[in-house]
Amino acid sequence: MPQRTHETEAADVQHMPSRRPPTLRVFRYRDGATSLQNVVGDGDLPLPEADLLKWARDALDQQTFVAQTVPFEGTTHSNELCFIPRDDRCDILSIHADSRRRHHGDHRRSLLEILNDLAAAVACGRLRFLDPDELAQELALGEAILERPLTDSATVATARTDVTDALEHLGFSRERREETVLCLSEASTNAVMHGGGRGTLRLMKLDGRARIVVADRGPGLSFMNWLGARGGTQASMGYGYHIILEHIDDVALSTGPGGTTLILDQHPRRPEVTTSC
Repeated sequence: MPQRTHETEAADVQHMPSRRPPTLRVFRYRDGATSLQNVVGDGDLPLPEADLLKWARDALDQQTFVAQTVPFEGTTHSNELCFIPRDDRCDILSIHADSRRRHHGDHRRSLLEILNDLAAAVACGRLRFLDPDELAQELALGEAILERPLTDSATVATARTDVTDALEHLGFSRERREETVLCLSEASTNAVMHGGGRGTLRLMKLDGRARIVVADRGPGLSFMNWLGARGGTQASMGYGYHIILEHIDDVALSTGPGGTTLILDQHPRRPEVTTSC
């Protein structure tokens, strides 16, 4: 992977707020393309597109995960770039970070750790970011078992109970039911609180696994939401995603101005671990 040789030029053209929180952007390079596709986030590219394209092509050619830290000269800010090749594409995760010393109670470090967890999950194949076409393909799969509205804590509780019963009929062990319902509760609560006040939950049956789809029509994920407390506790939206990635076999996420859809695929029994991720 070639080293960047013009960090100064990149820093000069970007406005760097002094207390900007960590943020995540996701771009996609497809083999042979001449430009990048924006998958998550908006605004300017973190670096010149020519640099990102070159690094993505190199990672794809070598089929090797590559991480780069690109500092902005004269500031404490940097972009942590992860190039993750898979099949004929390379996903680029850009995590903007501020390395200055943090005072007690500053949530920026925990948020940065959560964003790094997301990057690690993508690298391990446990988290996929979906573009609109991919989302449509995924939503067409499976046999519908139930669908529930999500509007408040009461409807979330109803969804928990109904999905618990359905998973038992699908042969899920008690431990797997509890893990799955914990995660759907986190996803459903996020949809209600951060997704415009209402959403839907669907349970699907696929070959050898269950699929839970939680969707809302909110403004899309805003990482500023991940800094706040929820329900008088320190549990944040970002921590909910940490729980989901820890307990769900496969996670797919699509988010944008039209809303957020989270897909949770879970097997009745915990699969054997085949990687070190």
